[in-house]
Amino acid sequence: MVRQKSLRCALLALAALGTIVYAQRPAQVETPETIVRGTAEAILRAMDGRREYLEANPAELDAVVRSVFLPRFDTAYASFLVLGRHGRNASAEQKARFTTALYNYILNRYGRGLLQFDSDRLEILPMRGEPDADRATIRTLIALDDGSKIPVNYDLRLGSGGWKVYDIVIEGISFARNLRSQIGAEIEANGLDSVILRLEADRERDAGDAGA
Repeated sequence: MVRQKSLRCALLALAALGTIVYAQRPAQVETPETIVRGTAEAILRAMDGRREYLEANPAELDAVVRSVFLPRFDTAYASFLVLGRHGRNASAEQKARFTTALYNYILNRYGRGLLQFDSDRLEILPMRGEPDADRATIRTLIALDDGSKIPVNYDLRLGSGGWKVYDIVIEGISFARNLRSQIGAEIEANGLDSVILRLEADRERDAGDAGA
């Protein structure tokens, strides 16, 4: 199972990527590197001088992360991977609700970790893959508090809206596949509608806690 600490580190790495210097391609060409870098820099700017305020106001932090990360996260494809075979008979409405609920689940659980990142924790590795491919992986190493390092990879795909992140792989464990295993078992036991309602209820409860 992917631990919350590990996925939190992955989101920290996403923010810290803004401090890494790349061998840049032309500025007008968006690449997987520049997509992740631009996302990271936007998050850093949004949090600059506001960390204590954002920590005390989770709803504001949630709005910041959503405004920056949502445009660069392939929610539809990620939810397609997580649903797996259970998506074959799902209606369009079910798929849409599940996609929204899944994205909320990810951000609600791990968004606060962005407040704790340290740029010195991250090391980016050379990118692999063909220049004209429609899939790419950004490989990184992130240092933990005990000094050890874990590999954190970001998988991106090229679609009509450009490059977007669709999966995070931590120490060889895919977040999408791991979540598919967990949610798949819940769908088989209780049905897709029940899972969607549970995820939506979690979102409403977390929103209530943030506003309390």
